[in-house]
Amino acid sequence: MRKPFATAYDAIKKLLKSLFGKKEETDETVSNIEEGSEESGSEETSEEAAEEAEQQEKKEDKIVKQVLANIAEEEGIEEEKVSKGELDEQKKYEEEVKKRAQRAAKREAEDRKKEAAEAAAEKSGNVKTVIDPVTGEEIALGALPKEAIYLKKYMRIPTTSDDITVAINSIIKHTDMPKNIVILGRNGFGTVKVGEDFARSFYELGLVKSDKIAKTKAKQLNKMSLDTLTKLKGGCLIIENAGLVSFDKLVEVIKDSAPENNDYVVILTGEIDSLANFFEDNSDIVDSFIYLIDIHKIKERGMMHLARGYVKEKGYKADKSVYDKMKNNLKSMEEGNIDRFIGFIDEVIGRCDKREASKGTSDKEIQTSDV
Repeated sequence: MRKPFATAYDAIKKLLKSLFGKKEETDETVSNIEEGSEESGSEETSEEAAEEAEQQEKKEDKIVKQVLANIAEEEGIEEEKVSKGELDEQKKYEEEVKKRAQRAAKREAEDRKKEAAEAAAEKSGNVKTVIDPVTGEEIALGALPKEAIYLKKYMRIPTTSDDITVAINSIIKHTDMPKNIVILGRNGFGTVKVGEDFARSFYELGLVKSDKIAKTKAKQLNKMSLDTLTKLKGGCLIIENAGLVSFDKLVEVIKDSAPENNDYVVILTGEIDSLANFFEDNSDIVDSFIYLIDIHKIKERGMMHLARGYVKEKGYKADKSVYDKMKNNLKSMEEGNIDRFIGFIDEVIGRCDKREASKGTSDKEIQTSDV
């Protein structure tokens, strides 16, 4: 970020140079003296010339600042306040970058530790243990209930699969605790589809009373009245880009979603650092969101596991050549954008249906021509 008045500063400085020629003259003097010092071997003259050039630079800077101050006064510009505001913004930006880097390093270390523990557990054949997010006790991981059919496609994605299994089993076990979910993605991710899969699975498991799902972006939610959510009673609300929701509005949503009111589950989706910042700044509502689903690390391999699981979930078949072509298409998308990739697969399935319908068949077998 350029400092306040930086463009004007450069322009005026250039103008002063052209008018007075001082800097160019000094530079030429330095050049001539340096050439002379090579012949005579004297360093003293060069040092004096450098010092003179530095003094000249300071004088020019002073003149430029005075000119800017005069302009600011004439135009009624509060230069000092503007400058301080931009400097504060720059400082805030730098602190945010540092904070994000620290979080990324911490996540990386935790992931390595978790992966090492998983590898050791698999090698030893011991039962895999995790921490219950409600009680803090170490428990056996267990398995994903068969009724959670819409979440099975995520079970071959490292870390994410454990988060999902822990969340579902813990919610079933602790029915008196909030069922709200936070889905942590990466910048550029679309994870609303993951939220929808949780909502559908909640209904299949009997954890919510209605199959109704409402979706809204945080900025829209900030402006709307919650009266529009009365029809959602017993269902699930998915908030996209949730790091941008206002604290007051989310508190309002939490109260509205309580069992004694409209009794719906709140699912937050968004970029991992934005959500981390939101919860750091609004610690009062942390207890309403116990379950975190970390999906920010999903790579190409995980996306292809997801594709195979989704095709199977929809009741279709496909061979390796189809998935190879899907992988090529995946390269043109943002890495890990689940919403866009699943939308693409839905289009492929639509083309498969259309092709088979024209032939009078219903084999539900995707061909490479459909991709």
